[in-house]
Amino acid sequence: MKNELSMVSVVAVAATFLTTPSAQAAVAVEDLGTLPGHQLSIATDINEFGTVTGVSMSSDGRSANAVRWDRYSPVSKLDDLGFGSWATAVNGASNVIGYVADSTNRARAARWDDRGRLTVLTVPGADSSVAWDINDNRTVVGDATINGVSHAVVWDRDGVAFVVGEGRASHVTSDDTVIGYSGTAPARWTNAGQGSLYVYDNAGAQLHGHNQAADAVGRVGDEGVLWPGRRRVSLGVGAFPRDISDNGFAVGTSGARAVRWTVTEPPTAVPLAPSPSVAAAINNAGVVAGTAGSWAVTWDAAGVQTALPVLAGSTSSVVTGLAESGQIIGRAGFAGGVYRAVVWR
Repeated sequence: MKNELSMVSVVAVAATFLTTPSAQAAVAVEDLGTLPGHQLSIATDINEFGTVTGVSMSSDGRSANAVRWDRYSPVSKLDDLGFGSWATAVNGASNVIGYVADSTNRARAARWDDRGRLTVLTVPGADSSVAWDINDNRTVVGDATINGVSHAVVWDRDGVAFVVGEGRASHVTSDDTVIGYSGTAPARWTNAGQGSLYVYDNAGAQLHGHNQAADAVGRVGDEGVLWPGRRRVSLGVGAFPRDISDNGFAVGTSGARAVRWTVTEPPTAVPLAPSPSVAAAINNAGVVAGTAGSWAVTWDAAGVQTALPVLAGSTSSVVTGLAESGQIIGRAGFAGGVYRAVVWR
């Protein structure tokens, strides 16, 4: 592992990213606010057009509702069954997925159209279900509890469920490759879960990020691991990769400091900031978003750090997502445990 950013590293990294579409760094912070009567909010996903989805909550946690923030509109509540809801992801058409609670307080996978209208995604025989990701084909993936066991599920654009098998489906790429767990082993399936199965690693390994080629990053015990293609690349004990770009870079932490790795054998680690710092996400333009100390920051392709603007009165900020356009979502913290969803753009 390198202990400092050399000029060779800067030039090599910058040259790679110069071949990708550029994205302007975020320059202003917006408080996304809450629904009336709520004090807390979180942003869970953002699409390339600036639509953000997440959750608005009361301070006591008894009321939680899935919401969407359109680029030029105030927060809007998404339809539910009257017992609360949660939003997990949004696609390019502003279709949102997540779950709604039913009258027995069980989670039911849900999809909302661009007007916020609800479709409950059913799974025959399931006691509960949650939708975790959606792509622009409107393929939705998630999991359902059937006879007390978690099963990976894929819903097609019409909402018809296909139960892949025991495990969990947490991500779906643009070509309908499903990423998740087969049983307790990290895995991927082609053809919306109905094609071939590839197991990344042994049972118990944890997935933490992926790209559109279904390359993944995660951990096996205390060891950080990259899974590019059908290879396994160790980052060593103490490494914690969190995201991987489509053009050969991964980010995360090594020990307590933010790091960017090349997806090569052996990988090259470039520290981005002193500890404590975290690199949480990377896009194909080379923008890395994360935290340094208690505040959200970005690093460009050359490793230059920029502090993101802060909300007046806030005491901390963290990043929860990064779009290819360079827009960033996160959370601003305030005294008394209050926090609100924010977007930088």
